[in-house]
Amino acid sequence: MTETWEPARLAAGRRAWRLTLVGTLVSSLGTGLTLPFLFVYLHGVRDLSLPLAGAVVAVGAVAAFALSPLSGAFGDRVGLGRLLVTGLVVQGVGTALLAVPAGAGAAFVAVACTAAGNSLVFPALNGLVAAQLPPVARTRAYALRFGVLNAGIGIGGLVSGSVVSLQHPASFQLVYLADAVSTLLFAALVGIGMRHSPGFRGVRGRPAAEGEAPAPSRGYRTVLANRPFVGFLLCSFLFSLFGYAQLDGPWAAFATASAGAEPRAVGIAFAVNTATIVLCQLGVVRLTGRWRRSRLLLTAAALWACAWLVTALAASPALRGLPAAVALAVSLGVFGLGETLFSPVAGGLPNDLASEDLRARYNALGSATWSVAGFVGPPMAGLLLGTGTPTLWVVVVTAGMVVAALGALVLGRVLPESVDRPRTAVEATGT
Repeated sequence: MTETWEPARLAAGRRAWRLTLVGTLVSSLGTGLTLPFLFVYLHGVRDLSLPLAGAVVAVGAVAAFALSPLSGAFGDRVGLGRLLVTGLVVQGVGTALLAVPAGAGAAFVAVACTAAGNSLVFPALNGLVAAQLPPVARTRAYALRFGVLNAGIGIGGLVSGSVVSLQHPASFQLVYLADAVSTLLFAALVGIGMRHSPGFRGVRGRPAAEGEAPAPSRGYRTVLANRPFVGFLLCSFLFSLFGYAQLDGPWAAFATASAGAEPRAVGIAFAVNTATIVLCQLGVVRLTGRWRRSRLLLTAAALWACAWLVTALAASPALRGLPAAVALAVSLGVFGLGETLFSPVAGGLPNDLASEDLRARYNALGSATWSVAGFVGPPMAGLLLGTGTPTLWVVVVTAGMVVAALGALVLGRVLPESVDRPRTAVEATGT
């Protein structure tokens, strides 16, 4: 069914979209303050043993995965805006609890709340962008939001790096409180500024328009019957498992243990990654605006495979010191370039396949693949890195990205033309 976008809806959607960007920037600044420090904080400040700190972090992944299906059903019933406000409040409360010095039990509760809230926020934000903007504008919108998100995280990381110190435990509490405040500010912005915008309230239970048949009661069975979407879920899982799930802990562990990199070099490499995304995101989208989404995924997989190979090169005996550090920075720069191709597809494709009354469920399942990959990927990497042949990790993750590239080719065969090439399809219909 073709979506209708009357002038009033377009205007309201654009206003809400601008507020979404502002809220994304505010909350991402807070996220950047705390993102690298959870494990360090739990162990170095809260005095939890390393295994116990690891268990606390794992509980967050389990909570996020368990709540994802419920978040989709809840969002379709009450509305994506209300789902977003709920998620931001839960996330903000959890982050504030982390700032309170207490025992392991309180840490489990705080991390579980933070992860549970985030599992509501991610699909709600993705769905809201689709509710606010017509299909032709969504690819650029997802790219812009991803760029703003990374800019905020990068700035927050620079600030926290100059403030936080293990010698001053109160500095950790300060940044966690600031993160909580930024999250709750976003919740207030959505709850007050977007309450009358498209997508804020659910479409279920809404009276049918004149001449419109009541929508049938549908759920996850209907979503999973959508073969192109299931294909996308499988492809997204491969990208998450062999890409994003390897980026933080496993990549840093390989860089320090096998490539002999100093922590400073690792930090610079991540800064290069963020800078690449912020500087290149919109330019890349303009250059590839007419590419098939399956081709964007294929190119992203190729770039991520190259990034892992450059990481392996950094561990070569011929490259030590500065050359190895440069190779590591290049590897995450290449990975960031792949992210600029992957992020608009990951945000837009599920929403172009979704119907209005199931949009939250589509986005919830899309985010669940990230949760599963985040739970499986690091332990898998730990086993590979601990074999005595750390380069085996590079072989496996590179091969995984090759499989993801093949998955993108297959996906291109099952996606509807209007979804694989949305801008061309819109121009052809003149809408």
